[in-house]
Amino acid sequence: MIEPMLAKLASADANLTGTWISEPKIDGQRMTAQCQENKITLWTRRHLQVAYKFPELVGALEENIKGSEWILDGELTVPGGFGNLISRNVEDEFRIKLLSLKIPATYHIFDVIQYEGEELINTPLLDRKKLLMKIVYLDERTDIVPYKEVKSPTIREHFKEYTERGFEGAILKNTESLYEPGKRTGQWLKIKKEETVDVNIIGATKSNSLPFGALIMERNGEFFGKVGTGFSDQDRRDILKLLEENKGPLKIKIPPEIESEVLISTEPLSAEIKANELIKDRSPRAPVWVRFRGD
Repeated sequence: MIEPMLAKLASADANLTGTWISEPKIDGQRMTAQCQENKITLWTRRHLQVAYKFPELVGALEENIKGSEWILDGELTVPGGFGNLISRNVEDEFRIKLLSLKIPATYHIFDVIQYEGEELINTPLLDRKKLLMKIVYLDERTDIVPYKEVKSPTIREHFKEYTERGFEGAILKNTESLYEPGKRTGQWLKIKKEETVDVNIIGATKSNSLPFGALIMERNGEFFGKVGTGFSDQDRRDILKLLEENKGPLKIKIPPEIESEVLISTEPLSAEIKANELIKDRSPRAPVWVRFRGD
């Protein structure tokens, strides 16, 4: 898989110079789609190949994307939001088929990385966008994220426009930006609706009466504390199931007193929390759970 390019968090008060592309921030799961040798694969940011979980999307991509070899970048959503998207994380073949009919996925495409054997990562963004418009047939399963060209934009005005229309926030990208796999640069900027902190969940602690006590957080490769509030009872059951499906060893050092409380450790899962403040950017005060993220 190709590591997706990432957007850098920006201030709403920032003013940009030059020509940029403005597009809404879709609230879903980041996914790269690839067609090679007549086989379609879907890759998450955690390097998981999940095409078999979304047969309705594979079928749509086969029909709606022109060409025999391509790599696309986009955001996957299902009706009902991210909670329902988590429920699509199943292995049973019958349930996969049932859920594909009950809560079918849509792929919101915003970039093309390769096409018909041509590497496009060194092609300017605006040219990649123009190609995308030529190769994607739009329907309820495959969509292109709408965009517009803007000169010297004020981030706040685009953020306000998109959030009023129900989107999560705004993305601004330099029209000349190249596609830099795995990098988070100032060529792509994002601003989100809520002032939240991005973290990785790496496990959960024990509880005598609940499915788990708190979620263990990591940020920038270091232990970032625990978050134990903001969950409903159903949230806790669903989250524990997700953690069990993503079991993995702890890859960072955590305090001994936390280590003795660990119920389960997992591969890092991207998430958001709210916090009153960050102390030296290392530990949050009064953290509250918001959600898992797809991007």
